Order: sequence, then C-alpha cells, then structure tokens
Amino acid sequence: MTRRRFVSGVAAGALAVGVPVVARAEATPLTIGYVPSTLFAPVFLAAERGYLHDAGFNPTLTPIVAGQDAMALVSQSQLDLAAGALSAAFFNAVQRGLEVKYVASTAYQPAKGRPSALEVRQDLWDGGLRSLTALRGKKIGWIGGNGAASAYYVARILRGAGMRLSEIEAVNVATPDQEVALQRKAIDAVFTSAPFTELFVTRKEASILASPPPGIAASGIFFGPALLHDSGRARAVLGALRRAAGELAGAGWYAPASLAACAKYTQQPPEMIAKSPRYEVRSDLRPDRETALDMQREFIADGFLSYTTPLPEPRLIATF
Repeated sequence: MTRRRFVSGVAAGALAVGVPVVARAEATPLTIGYVPSTLFAPVFLAAERGYLHDAGFNPTLTPIVAGQDAMALVSQSQLDLAAGALSAAFFNAVQRGLEVKYVASTAYQPAKGRPSALEVRQDLWDGGLRSLTALRGKKIGWIGGNGAASAYYVARILRGAGMRLSEIEAVNVATPDQEVALQRKAIDAVFTSAPFTELFVTRKEASILASPPPGIAASGIFFGPALLHDSGRARAVLGALRRAAGELAGAGWYAPASLAACAKYTQQPPEMIAKSPRYEVRSDLRPDRETALDMQREFIADGFLSYTTPLPEPRLIATF
C-alpha cells in the first residue's frame, strides 16, 4: 500500500462517516494516524489549537482502527507518526528490524476514576456475574484482540485474581462496534476507554467490574524513520504536543477548546466527555518505560510475540 493510497483512502472513508481530516497549508507535511479516544487528547488539542502549525507542520490526521494497525505504515514512512498504543505488532516490528520507536505516553491511568475499564454486559451483571473468576471461559471484547494494549490491560486486571488471558476468550471488537456487540450479546464483557466507558454505563448496557492499576500508560506516540533521523523535527513535534499536554494536565482538560477537540476526533458529545472520568496527562509526555517492558514480558509469556528473549529498552524507546 502506498502512502498516497493509504492517506486518500482513509480520508475518503473518514469523510463518509463524518470523522475529521485536518490539514493546514504552507508548512511541512506531517501525517498522523490516530485512534479515536481521549487517550490521545494532546494530539487532538495540538492540531486544533494550531500548536503543530506553529512548530512548522501541516498536520493531516487520519483515523486508524487500532494503533497496532499503523506500525508497519509508520516504519515505512507512510505515516510520520501514530497516536496509538503499545502492542505485539510494535514489539514484533522492532524485532524484525523495522524503524519505529515509542517516544511519548499521552495518558496515564488515574488514581481516581475509571476512564478505561472492564465492563460486564448488563444482563449478566444483573444475573450475578460480578467477579473476575466468573469470567473464565467468557467472551471479552476489546479493540485489537490478542496482542493489543487492551489485552495487556485485561491481563493486568486478571493478575489480581490469579488468572491469565488464556482463561478467557478474546474477541477483537473495534471501539465503534462495541456497543452493538453488547446489545446483540455477541460478547459477555468489554474492555473499553473513555468516553465509551461512561457511555455504556449511562445507557445501562454494561457495568464496571474492574480497571487497570493507576499510574500506568500503554498509549502514546510512535515515530518512524522520518522523525527518528531528524532530531530537530522530532523535538519540534513533541514540543507542540507537550504544549497541549501542559494545558490538559490541570483544569484545562475541561476547557471548551479541549472538549471540542476531543469531541471532534472521538465523535462523541463534549458533554459526555466532560462528565466522563479523565486520564492523567503529564506535561512532559515521558514514555512509561516500566509498562512497555512489562508488556513485552507479558506478551512473551502469552506467546503473542515472534521471539522469546526480551528486546533491550534502547531498541524500543527513544526520547527527544
């Protein structure tokens, strides 16, 4: 797939469903693939407030189903960067020698609230399915299926009950399809992220059973060779994103401009985003090294990776 075909194809699809495609003129082109979740609020705000443009870039944002889908495109410079999540696809790409690195964490699981959560379908919840051990053999849906960041989050949750991912049935369900899957009883539970976490609860389609441990982040920014080999441009991009992150780190999360940016790219009402539990944004966007390395160990144990000896941190993470 060529870069032109990918961008034009996704852009056409985005327009068909009302998903935004943003572009500014008279600046260096910057192609960004993003997952439509408030996990990537710094990217959305940096684009909407013109911070990327101020840094000398003409950003084009195109939606992707899951961060793992973009790893090959980023490594081949068909996307300059991806706003997605750590995944088996990322680790396997690095092991194969592809140029892609994790450079920033855009959202940490907070100490208060549950913006990402494992939710049980409401009829099963009402029927008494209210423990992790009761999920053995059940179908749990999340974006990306086995090997996705959501799989890691579910694994971290299951650890508390002495369980492993092999004890449940993983179902790959894209975020826009999760509500329908619950309604049609195609899955027994779902792991999802804000603002959909609150949406399913508000509509009485599911109830929260558990959430990932606070203080960890599996979502963030991934650079390909175009930025990895140009430290000046890399620092400029991250500078613009950090500028947005600084606004979001405090009360700025609820500012009209922030809510409007997130609403535009997640296609959810700003009032829903405002009342949903928020993620913790750290203004320096430092990557969560511990989580990245723990995920690699988890996925090796689960057999999701094509190798068995962990890759060293410098091959996975870069800082600018």
